Order: sequence, then structure tokens, then C-alpha cells
Amino acid sequence: MENVQENKVKKKSPALLIAVLTAVIVIGAGSVSAFFLFNKSPKVKYLLAETKTFTQIGDLFEERYKNEVAWMDVQKSKPVESTYDLSAEWNDPSAGYDMVELQRILNNTTFSMTQAKDPVDKEWEMNFSGKFGSVSSDFATLYFTPEKMMAALPFTDKLLFFLDEDYGKMMRETDAFYEGPEKLGLSHLFEEQFSMDGEFQKYVKEEYMEYLYHELPEEAFTSEKEEIELFGEKVKTEKVEMKLSEEQVKSLLVDLFKKARDDEKLKALLKEQIAFSTMTDDISDRKLTELIRDFEDSLDEAVDGVNKLHMPNGLESTIWHKSNSIVKREFAMSIGESKDEIATLKIAGVQLLEKSGQKWDYSFTGTEPYMQDETIVKFTGDLTWKDGKSDDTITITAEDVSITYKGKEELDGKERKFNREFAVSDKDFSPKLVWSGKATHEKDSVKADHEFTIIDPSGAISTTDIYLRLKQEGKIVKKVDMPDESKNLVDVGKMSSDELDDLGDELAQEFEKWVTELMGDLQSELENF
Repeated sequence: MENVQENKVKKKSPALLIAVLTAVIVIGAGSVSAFFLFNKSPKVKYLLAETKTFTQIGDLFEERYKNEVAWMDVQKSKPVESTYDLSAEWNDPSAGYDMVELQRILNNTTFSMTQAKDPVDKEWEMNFSGKFGSVSSDFATLYFTPEKMMAALPFTDKLLFFLDEDYGKMMRETDAFYEGPEKLGLSHLFEEQFSMDGEFQKYVKEEYMEYLYHELPEEAFTSEKEEIELFGEKVKTEKVEMKLSEEQVKSLLVDLFKKARDDEKLKALLKEQIAFSTMTDDISDRKLTELIRDFEDSLDEAVDGVNKLHMPNGLESTIWHKSNSIVKREFAMSIGESKDEIATLKIAGVQLLEKSGQKWDYSFTGTEPYMQDETIVKFTGDLTWKDGKSDDTITITAEDVSITYKGKEELDGKERKFNREFAVSDKDFSPKLVWSGKATHEKDSVKADHEFTIIDPSGAISTTDIYLRLKQEGKIVKKVDMPDESKNLVDVGKMSSDELDDLGDELAQEFEKWVTELMGDLQSELENF
């Protein structure tokens, strides 16, 4: 598959795009659940099992971490103040003099960030500070609203700000060749998500998922009862198979690409989505025209590329489900730009999703043109959750490399204690990251202590363990304390280039004086250690 992806970059082949859309066909079309109420054909059974299994995975995660999910929901509707304190401990006796000095500094330094955010009134305060021994200092306090950004700095009594609508002008005053957006897009900071917004997601689901549902041919699906072995036990299941010929896959994708190319509403929503994801409100007409033209050209190339591709075995996907929960899966697809350059991807595995635990054992097998050896990636997991206690193991292996996660958790009411280990093994290099601690999530507050330990048996990173500690606190507050805008307010967004230069010179002098005093205090503190 890597060869196919590589060629895609070089020759603009749509092979990778086809692989992504294939996954959408196999899984995503299952979201069209309205049709499932009245139709129990093999196609509906297949898609229903896919969407129900996907939903089941999300439900199991939310059930295990319901306290954490509830706190996330609180932050979406009420003003919350959060504080994070980060410190470190590193004592490596083999380190040289310079590194010993660095260790002393790290071991006595704490970086802090305190923020208060109101998602309703759309106000946000962020303060950054630090402490070295007994010396404390603020670095900056930033304030955001959908209309403006303000900054309070420790070396000046001025409160600097600019309106979002003045962002483009301000940038041109500092760079005559600036051609970026007119607004920074501060309003996006108060949106719940930076990816798929509601309207875009709804439109794609209704317009394209339903399209795929109707276009998938009924005759491509068959079903039968079958008993399988699942982790040592016999299980009665329903086997549902989807087989699409090369012609059917090509026809489906070509029609889909053409539909998207001529969809004016999709293009308009894509423009909004691009602005949203890049945190800018404005895209110039010229830039928008270029983006839409590139989008149309890429789909034209995809249509042409699909017809040139070879998929000798089409697409085969089989699932075994019990009560709409998938317990076994097989998937196979071969694709290439010529009959002699065929790459194959096969997925096979079993899974069991229950409230008390989840297991899976999957293998991903890929073959490349002109290579006899297969590339096999194994993905296994064994998660247990019983009486508020968990014991989890997840492993990914590929040739000589393995990545392992081992976790133990204990939930007692609102308090969760945990120890999570992430390990990489690659011959002589086997570092490990241990994340341990405890967290208490109440209805109106959270307190947590996290410790991250870096362990390297080879000594390539350090001969001793390195510790990072993060202390977290959060609580609901009445409001965000925004600054008094009647005093020392400086609108940098309205300034000319010369005025900005003068302000920069003035702030530079004040900053230099502040840094000199701070460094003197830090030097005195370091000498006392």
C-alpha cells in the first residue's frame, strides 16, 4: 500500500482517496439509520451492524469515563477557572557540569497557567507565570472576546489590544506585502469544535451518506447464519458479505466525485469549514476561487484516475455480528495503476464488546508490487472494567517494532487513581512513559495530580528516570475578571507603521529593564542552592 500512496503523490493517483472513501462506504453509510426501521435486507443488516458497533464503542468509553465527560459538558455551559502547574525532577549523576546546572534549574522551576473561560458571555482570560525557588514572575495575561484581543505584560502598565476587524490593517502596517485574512477569527475560540461544524456535518451525512446508501447495489450483499469461535467460545452469529466488482466500485466512486464537483452548496460549506479550521473569518475572493478550482480539478483528476486504476478483485468486506454488534471482520482490496503494479490490503480479526470488558485481535496485511514479503501489522487489545477497576493491555506490532499500552485504574466514587504505561520496543531502544496519578471530578470542580515518568533502560536519553508533574485544579466561577478598559488602553490595531515602531522601541526598553532585574533575582536564587 505504501507504493500506491507514494505514487499518488508523484502521479496524482486517487488511490489513497479511494481507500478513504472505501472506508466511508463500508462504515460511514451505516449512519443512514432512518431506512433501517422498515428494511431488513442484507444491505441494511450490514450497515446497521456497522453503525451500531461504532455507537457502542463510544457508549462504552463514555460510561467508563462518565465523570470526566460530565466535567467537559460543564465547561461548555458555565464559566470555569482552571489552573495548571508544571514542574520537573531530573537527577542524572552521569551528566556533565552544564547539564547539572540545567538539572538544578529544572528541579526548582514551576510553570503555571491559569485560565477562566465563559462560553456563554464569550470571555476568556489566560495568565502565564513561573516560579524559580522563591522568585515568582508573571509572563503575560491575555484576554479574548469574539471582537478583540488584549494583552497585559509585566514590564509595562499599558493594556495593548486590537479589534479583530483591524487585524488585516495591522499586519499590513508591519508587512507591506501581507496578503492574509482581514480578521484573525477570534470568534472561533468560543466554538465547541474546530473541525466538523454542525451544518457541514449534517449536510454531508444527509446528502452523501444517503446517496451512498441508495447507490450501493442490493445484489452485492448476502447473509447467512454461521457459528464461529470467538476467543475460545462458540458463538452463533449472522454473517453478512458485501462484494463489489471492479466496475461497481469505479461506477460508485466516479458518480460520487462528479456529484461533489458540481455541488455548489458543498463548495460554500467547504469555504466556511476552511475558514473555521484555520481560525480566520475571511478568505479573499481570489484565494477562494483558487481553492474551489483546486477542489474541482482534484475531483476531475480523481474521476480520470479511477477509470485508469486496476482493481482485479473489486472490494470484499464480510462481517459477523451478534445482535448488531460486530464480532468478526474480513476486508480485502487490491488496487494499482497497472496490472503489474497491484498492491493489496487485507484486514482480518475478531472483537468482543461488552460492558465488563472489550477484546480484539486484528491483523492488517499489505503487499506491494514486485515484493514477495508481506507487511503485517498486529493490533490486539484486552480491556476489563469490573467493580470500578480496570486492567488494560493494547499492543501494536510490526516486524521488529512493538508499541504497548498497559493501564490500571480504580474508580472510587468521584476519585480515579490510575497508572498508564506506554512502551516502545525497537531492538536495543525501549523507552517507556508512565503516566500515573489521581483525579477527582465533582459536579462543580476538579482536582488532579499527574506524574509523567520517562524511563530509558538503554541510557540514550538519561541514565536515570525523568519526572514531569502536572497539578490541575478547576472550578465553576461567577464570571471572568476582564480588565478595566478605561485605563492605559492602547489600540495597536489603529496605529500607523511609525507609531507601531515607536511603541515597539518603548516596550523594548521597558522589557530590557524588567529582564535585567529578573535575571539578577534568579542569579541570587541560584547561588543559594
